[in-house]
Amino acid sequence: MIDITQIPLFSEIPTDELARIAPLLKERHYKKNHVFMFENDQSDEIFILRTGKVKIYRIQDGKEVVLSFQFPGEIIGEAEAITGDNHRIASVEALEPVIAWQINKQDFLQIIDQYPSVLRKAYEIMFQRVRVLNRTIRYMTFCDVRTKVANLIMDLYYNFGQEDGIAYKIDIKINHALLGNMVGITRESISKTLSDFQNEGLIDIRQKIIYVMNLKQLEQMCQETEEVPALRKW
Repeated sequence: MIDITQIPLFSEIPTDELARIAPLLKERHYKKNHVFMFENDQSDEIFILRTGKVKIYRIQDGKEVVLSFQFPGEIIGEAEAITGDNHRIASVEALEPVIAWQINKQDFLQIIDQYPSVLRKAYEIMFQRVRVLNRTIRYMTFCDVRTKVANLIMDLYYNFGQEDGIAYKIDIKINHALLGNMVGITRESISKTLSDFQNEGLIDIRQKIIYVMNLKQLEQMCQETEEVPALRKW
């Protein structure tokens, strides 16, 4: 479990001054599959993840579109607080048991007033998220199914990949339905494409974990989508 000194948003605040912020953070616990923020709802709390991971998503025409995942140390809801719009731009669901700090909008804005570095960090975070969303839109709009799935695997590799003998293990379990929702295709389509990739020796799947077996060929499939591979990092 992370503590307040490990939160990137507060990284430039002197350690001794973080003690003044700590009482403003209220600990909250959420069970797996609990949705603790709903798209278009009006609320102004900000959350900072301490443990677990969550998905950020929207519902369009009855279909779920996954915008991103967030992990310990990351902040949720800062965009609404900074812009003054209390309508939530997306829903947030716990993918596993989650412990988070909750802080109200007024306290968060007071922290920003006192420590301008927090606002700068928040803008950096928001810009990075826009970059990720921009790439996702490119996948969903301009790529065929094979290229969408290849790019998704490359994104997962850059964020969760670990060397594992002759392969690269993507050290996160994501079911086929969730993978499909990340690039706007059906569960059936992504299952077929992953099976094709296995038959072609590009990947292997063991106990719901994806292993990249031919990284070079996957990279070649994605060359026209992302010219700067390092930007795949979330």
